[in-house]
Amino acid sequence: MRWRLLDRMTELSPGGYAGAESSTCFPDELFSDHFPSYPITPGVLLIEMGAQLAGLLVQASVLESERKWIFPMLGMVQDAKFRSPVPPCRTLRIRAELEACRPDGALCLARVFHLEMCCASMHLMLVFENLGGAGPANTEVLREHARMEFERLQAPWRPPVSGL
Repeated sequence: MRWRLLDRMTELSPGGYAGAESSTCFPDELFSDHFPSYPITPGVLLIEMGAQLAGLLVQASVLESERKWIFPMLGMVQDAKFRSPVPPCRTLRIRAELEACRPDGALCLARVFHLEMCCASMHLMLVFENLGGAGPANTEVLREHARMEFERLQAPWRPPVSGL
């Protein structure tokens, strides 16, 4: 299973919002039991799509405003609502909006759309080290991974190459 669920970032305004595209082209075995004769994308994958986009939004927002690298992780999911089933092999549009940011966490609203219908919405709390960095993890490895992810997604905003 690949955990890079976003295919392309379509918009990014640090401190505000982000948009991305994703698809539900997962292996058939994922859908075989979810559900037999009525395959739908598991809600946990829709949440993860929103969390990945919200994490990039928070990372860009803090980097832009405070000039420090942080590495957000999903800390809490609130008010997750699944409004419409998402079948296999659909292109989705994900949107994340930054609602609040503190020194050690941020709250985002994330929504998943198919065509123009909102299929899922959720409030996501992302947590991170308040001084920047990533605890015991190798910050340089995470920083390079983040840079490559913004590049892979063809993000309209990119982290600064030097100075941080």
